[in-house]
Amino acid sequence: MPALLRRPARIAGGQVSDVPVFTPDGTATLLELGGARAWRVRGERALRRGPWKYYRGTSGHDQLFHLGSDQREQADRAGAEPGLLAELRASWARTDGELLPYPG
Repeated sequence: MPALLRRPARIAGGQVSDVPVFTPDGTATLLELGGARAWRVRGERALRRGPWKYYRGTSGHDQLFHLGSDQREQADRAGAEPGLLAELRASWARTDGELLPYPG
């Protein structure tokens, strides 16, 4: 997929690369770089607050990750932090109500 990136603090200008890139989190990463704290894409949703990330994939299963200690999102903390999960889920619902309708 062709892409243009501009991030002067991290990427030197004028580069061209022929290296294939696999970016399943491409949209989420670009939104985060732009300062977005909540997003939804193709049936998935996510919300960030500090080091915490609330995520629900297409399976409908809510997950909670502490990105400060688990950047690869391997340790789901939803069961250990039910209060925080409920709080972030509610925050997502409020945020979702402010977003434009998702195209059907």
